[in-house]
Amino acid sequence: MEHLVEQVRPHVPALLARDGNQAVTRVQLREILRREGLRGGRNDRLSLVLQRLRTEETTTKTRSTAR
Repeated sequence: MEHLVEQVRPHVPALLARDGNQAVTRVQLREILRREGLRGGRNDRLSLVLQRLRTEETTTKTRSTAR
């Protein structure tokens, strides 16, 4: 799972900016996986990847706001 998060992470900011949402969605995650030809898109793993990415986004936003 960690490897999948590492592969997906660089693509998340562009999709968030494009779609204007605060956190990555399952649809956006599937889009990244499909576009990049990444494996590991089972539903149980997607939930874990989404949770990790969303936690990271919240932490990053909180840090940048606090400065």
